[in-house]
Amino acid sequence: MKILQVVEEYVDALLELIYPSKAICYMCNNFIEKEGKYSLCLNCYSAIPFIPDHYCIKCGIPLRMIEDGPTCEECKGSHYYFHRAISVVKYEEDIKKLIYRFKYSGQTYLARLMGSMMAYKLNQECTAIDLILPVPLYKGKERERGFNQATLLCKYIAKETNIPINIDVLIRVKNTKVMHNLSKKERQENVNDAFKVVDNGVIMNKNILLVDDIFTTGATVNVCSRLLTTHGAKSVTVLTFARD
Repeated sequence: MKILQVVEEYVDALLELIYPSKAICYMCNNFIEKEGKYSLCLNCYSAIPFIPDHYCIKCGIPLRMIEDGPTCEECKGSHYYFHRAISVVKYEEDIKKLIYRFKYSGQTYLARLMGSMMAYKLNQECTAIDLILPVPLYKGKERERGFNQATLLCKYIAKETNIPINIDVLIRVKNTKVMHNLSKKERQENVNDAFKVVDNGVIMNKNILLVDDIFTTGATVNVCSRLLTTHGAKSVTVLTFARD
């Protein structure tokens, strides 16, 4: 564990040297003249499509009018095993490009920006959390990509909130299909029996924060939440960077 901590500190220091957080904007890669929050230039920060205050208290999707709510129409007819889902931004064009850079273009330093925004959102919500878990990737897919994006996000969230993280208790045992072209029903069938809890004692009576990059239909996080609560978790709150 100590070795891992030293390695992470070295990686952070190297990132700061190559990509100084106070000098270069994460989104446009230009030098920062006028700084917004999160080490972004003012223009990029102003363009971020943050989730507004009026959103569904269950799945976190923005609601259209102040009269709508407190839950969206979809949630009124659905059953979720998580307590609630929280997201930071809408999954719009610039955010899609940002997440693509993070996951598929090797720009893993973006986890620092995204994780910091997620930690701030979590603190705003004043939600009691005992343990942070990433939604796991299948081992073969993680080896191919070189990392699990949810794990990287968790590390920065944990660093800023001082909440412990565990990356081993929830694992993926089935290599599921790519989800973006599947219907809601197909997504649900795709992730059934895809995950496993390997140590009940780690999550027993804990308020769990389950972390991923994007919430779309909620099929994946719902299956994970069902598994965690069945194995003794007190509650599961889902935190994602983007909400589709």
